Amino acid sequence: MIPPPEEPEQEQPAEEPEEEQPAEEPEPKRLPPTQPARMKPEEDEEELPRMTLLEHLDELRRRILRTLIVVVVTFFGCFAFAEEIYTLLAKPIAPHVDQLVFDGVADPFIVQVKVALLASVFVTSPYLVGQLWGFVAPGLYRREKRYAIPFIFFGSFFFLGGGAFGYFVALPFATEFLVNMGLNANWDADIRIERYFSFAVNVLLGLAVMFQLPIVIFMLSQLGVVTPQFLMRHFRWAVLIIIIVSAAITPTPDAVNLTIVAGPTLLLYLVGVGASALVQRRRKRIEEEVEEEWAE
Repeated sequence: MIPPPEEPEQEQPAEEPEEEQPAEEPEPKRLPPTQPARMKPEEDEEELPRMTLLEHLDELRRRILRTLIVVVVTFFGCFAFAEEIYTLLAKPIAPHVDQLVFDGVADPFIVQVKVALLASVFVTSPYLVGQLWGFVAPGLYRREKRYAIPFIFFGSFFFLGGGAFGYFVALPFATEFLVNMGLNANWDADIRIERYFSFAVNVLLGLAVMFQLPIVIFMLSQLGVVTPQFLMRHFRWAVLIIIIVSAAITPTPDAVNLTIVAGPTLLLYLVGVGASALVQRRRKRIEEEVEEEWAE
């Protein structure tokens, strides 16, 4: 028998080279549920609310309107006791002159209005400081807003303290020096009530505002605007500015009255420097705690 023809061998297809599989990336380590991932310090702070210029102006307008309403309402209450308040404010000059005079028909009414308005400002000072804080608060972080109560308390305390210092110390010394200067020159004292109370208002309100210096320095330090090193480096400029403002509040040529006003203000400036140092120390402690947490 003739054998069957052999079938040609089929060529096996060449095996294609296997494609290299990319190396699998290691899965990121996940913290257990009981340990939430820490955020960077800048991510811990909540985003501040953004306000346009018109919104800021509208907020300022509303707070000024509220302040005026409260001051006006208090003014009518103080106006009912204007004579009693007038008697208190006239005590610093009473030992040096027989009586105050007026040369204008409307002067007594104007004086009573000034007296009542001055009293209403001091009575409502906590509310005024609170409105100031309310205007600044939207630009602060949550940890900074917790200073609201200390700010209002110490702001009111220093405002009233400045007014009390002006009434019991600065105003009596200033009036005694100025009146005796004329009496020693054999001049007759014929002092108008309107001009005297304008001078008294200038001294009392000026010192009340100047006594806010520690609060202002503390807030600027809290916002990172000034540091204790900056304040001490520019101490001589602070002395110069305080002396100029003190001379404007008590326009007397003697060094005694100038020292009576400028001295306590310089002490308050140093108190503000101490408050700024406390703020800086606390900030460094927080930064160290954050670095220790990151190192863990």
